[in-house]
Amino acid sequence: MGIWVKELLQNLDKNVDLSTRIKIMEACGEKCPYTHLTDDRLLKIKDSAEDEGDFLKKLSEEWRLKHEQGQYYVVFDQCYCPLVNDDIRGVSDTLCYCTLGNIKRKFAIGLDREVDVIMESTILAGDKECRFRIKI
Repeated sequence: MGIWVKELLQNLDKNVDLSTRIKIMEACGEKCPYTHLTDDRLLKIKDSAEDEGDFLKKLSEEWRLKHEQGQYYVVFDQCYCPLVNDDIRGVSDTLCYCTLGNIKRKFAIGLDREVDVIMESTILAGDKECRFRIKI
C-alpha cells in the first residue's frame, strides 16, 4: 500500500497545482479512518469541558495539543500515517495536507466553529517534527 500511496502523491505533485492538491488532501483528512483522535473521544472531552478554555486544557492533557507562548500547536514527533509510516523515504509532503484537514475538522467539532490551521513544519518535508499552529 505504501508504494501505491507514494506513487499517487508523486502523480498529484506532477499533474495537479498546489491549491487543488491542498483541497483534495484536506478533504481526505476530514474523513481519515486512521485519525489519532476519534470523534467519539473528542466529543467526550468536549462534553466534559466547562468552556472553550477548559476544552483546550483537557485536549492538551489527552492529545498532542501544546500551549506555547500564547499559541496552540498540534505536534507530532514522527509520521503516524499508517499508509506510509513503514517507510517514509520519498513520500511527498503533500500527504501532510491530509493531516491539516483532519486537525481543522477536530477543532471545528471541538469549538463549534472553523479555525485556521497553519502547517509550520513536517517530518515528510525534512523537519524534526510535524507542527501545526491552531489560530484560535
